[in-house]
Amino acid sequence: MKNYGLRFTSFIVFLLFFGCQQSPKQLVDIILDISQETFNPLLEPDTTGFISVVGIYSDGTNKIINDGEIKLSAKTKIVSGNVEVIKIEGNKLIPNEGGVATIQAVVIKDGKTFREEKDVVVRPFYRDYHQILVLKLFMGMDGERVKPRKRDLVFNRDGDPSRICTFAEALEVIKKTDNLTCGIPKIIYLVGWQKGGHDHLYPAWNIVNPKLKREEDSTALESLRWLIREAQQYHTTVSLHINMVDCFKDSPLWDEYVRRDIVSRDVNGELLPAWEAIKNHQCYHLSYTREWAEGLTQKRIDGLIEMIPELKDGHTIHVDVFIAKWVPDHHRPLSPWHAKPENGGIDMYREVETQRKIFKYWRDKGFDVTGEGILWAHPPGEGFYGLQPMAWWYPSGIEHQMRIPERLTARGRTSRGNQGDYRFSSSMHGEEIYLQDKETLPGFLDMFCNTTLPWYYLSQHERISFTNEVLYYSEGIKAGEEDGVKIIRKGDYVLRENNNLFVEAKWKEKEIIAYSENGYKDKYWQLPDSWEDVKRINIYRITMKGKELIEASKDIESGKLKLSLNKGEAVSIIPLGK
Repeated sequence: MKNYGLRFTSFIVFLLFFGCQQSPKQLVDIILDISQETFNPLLEPDTTGFISVVGIYSDGTNKIINDGEIKLSAKTKIVSGNVEVIKIEGNKLIPNEGGVATIQAVVIKDGKTFREEKDVVVRPFYRDYHQILVLKLFMGMDGERVKPRKRDLVFNRDGDPSRICTFAEALEVIKKTDNLTCGIPKIIYLVGWQKGGHDHLYPAWNIVNPKLKREEDSTALESLRWLIREAQQYHTTVSLHINMVDCFKDSPLWDEYVRRDIVSRDVNGELLPAWEAIKNHQCYHLSYTREWAEGLTQKRIDGLIEMIPELKDGHTIHVDVFIAKWVPDHHRPLSPWHAKPENGGIDMYREVETQRKIFKYWRDKGFDVTGEGILWAHPPGEGFYGLQPMAWWYPSGIEHQMRIPERLTARGRTSRGNQGDYRFSSSMHGEEIYLQDKETLPGFLDMFCNTTLPWYYLSQHERISFTNEVLYYSEGIKAGEEDGVKIIRKGDYVLRENNNLFVEAKWKEKEIIAYSENGYKDKYWQLPDSWEDVKRINIYRITMKGKELIEASKDIESGKLKLSLNKGEAVSIIPLGK
């Protein structure tokens, strides 16, 4: 991005030294001005943008150029498939498909050529995932894993891994989560909500897990629908974690899917097992393209929405393992038999074409589709940009994170082993914490404050440059080490100092959340500029039960707050009277 303030200063110096020699005034540079840099044609179908080219002249004046030769063009930069992101008609921008486009202006005037570029984002999504905490809650799973995972050892705590969290218990988890996050907008996807729990019943989605039913309800379906409705009062959308590629022999749809030639087969035409995550419960894959051609993809989606109409209010669904190829072998299609030319030629690229249709079918039905990693399970370079608005286990490379705007593809938790890169921060996952103990939620507050809290703030700004290990955002925000200390700041306002946080909760009218991993005494924090009129504040301790007032009517001293925190403590700071 060009530094227009520096450029303007340079022009003033230019004028002082050479102004007397420059007559008449000449065009020395241009600025590309776009009325709107983010479009959502899904929610605002008639919205268009307008382009102006502003000239910077040798006498220091700026004005819109309306003479000379002006060429405007749009080039697709990031997208899924061979589609145009933006169309240009005259000086009008018309959003077309999700992704990023680069708008270019070329001006030829006074025998000189000037060029300027600017990116615009088209995000056809129902929800703003870069401003939502997205979580998963594991409900249960029948059977025993072939290779137990460390996080699964807690399954035996209550003696029944098939019933880890009932629908009634889930609401209690949601209440505690809402209290710990001070009402941040949330989406929670339920894992194992279907009969048999996680990794069961597929491709069917039509039976809710009876083991999770509330006593007062006649069916588990009734309990699930109750939970979705009740969760709304806790700033939480409850939706489902589903799977669109796995098939199991005990599924009520198995015989039909085999008969209609949808289940994956090896090169000889024999049914091809995929993996066995659960003992004596072999999983097979299906071909998206074959299922779509038979009309069964559409039938599955329509049936789920009809069964649980409350899902439509949340506008979101999570599709697990939405792969386009066999993951252990990146060259093997889902169904080698169907990949043969004589059997349809359905390779991974054909499957991706069908996946795009699936994304858009869900969208037409009122749903965004979120998923896991956006690169590891698809052909090289395919990230479903503009189709999938959020992904867990997002690629951690600097280049990729700088290239993809957060509002186009939001990042859920980026690493299972740590809390990721503080300069970018990230959303959370939550599932592993809920699995440890759904009563006490150990470590939840720590992870929320260290990751999601700064991520929410930073995600409202553009990532401008990554230079000398420092990440620069718009509006003067930067994140990088200063004298060996991890710092995020906006001028004198420091949001992060190692694992001490002091961050505006931007989803609230006016609130700051402060947190310390190790604690401190009598530390001064500079308040942000937006708090310059605040003279007194109340301080509340953040707990699973809600906020507890710990200090009332505390004075602000010259725009600074003196604060002391215990180890692992988080507090909410609110202006007096709010």
